[in-house]
Amino acid sequence: MSLIPALPLSLQELVDYYKIAIRECDYFINHLNYCLGYLELRMKPSPLVSVQFNQYESYYVSFLEHLKWRLSPVCVDDSLKFKESDALKKLFEHKYEHSGVGHPINEDEIVPMLNSLKFAKMTLEEIVDEIEADMLKSIFLCHSSADKPVVRNIGQALTIRGSQVWLDEAEILVGDSILEKIQEGITKSDYLGIVLSKSSVESIWVKKEVEAALTHEIETGEVKVIPILIEQCDIPLFLKPKKYADMSSQELYEDGIQSIVKRLAN
Repeated sequence: MSLIPALPLSLQELVDYYKIAIRECDYFINHLNYCLGYLELRMKPSPLVSVQFNQYESYYVSFLEHLKWRLSPVCVDDSLKFKESDALKKLFEHKYEHSGVGHPINEDEIVPMLNSLKFAKMTLEEIVDEIEADMLKSIFLCHSSADKPVVRNIGQALTIRGSQVWLDEAEILVGDSILEKIQEGITKSDYLGIVLSKSSVESIWVKKEVEAALTHEIETGEVKVIPILIEQCDIPLFLKPKKYADMSSQELYEDGIQSIVKRLAN
């Protein structure tokens, strides 16, 4: 058991971060190529190039380390498939040493950083492809407000395993129409997880959300609703034919999470 649990980041957030990092690599590659061209044109060192390179290099050293940190167990659970990829291993093994050169800067300092940037960009593109292949489908967790602590734990467990989880408390801002935002969450999510408890089966909001999702199932023929039992209760008649993820006890919790993950992977 890790003393530091993984951050509750979705793989979509990780993909978005690395796509920005790829654009940053492009930015530095273009500028360093320009610096090389400028030095070739002048046929001698340039103070302007030297100052820019020192700034770029200082940033790049920390940038590269942060790329690796984002893929550490602190940020991403080790159980995810892409954590075993060759691209990931290559990134962790890649080293770039700060040149330590102030002035003057010439091709001997610029080219190693340029090559490192090109390697980082290519490797990040491979990693992004592998992360996207490992992502689960999204889920809207429909629940009673009385069950929020349990639902937050379920949401975090699914997020760490690669799903985008929609929780009303995280998505609805002051001034928003609650009904409209909930409808938006149901529509945008691949699945609707109905968290079943004594409180939720009596909630009018839960009933409305289930009704909307079941209507979608009937119209499209696609599975939309995933019942999640967190407490023994009277399961609504219209959900009884469905197999549910049983998380009604601590012993069943992990198996319940895995059954949801299996569905979200399809």
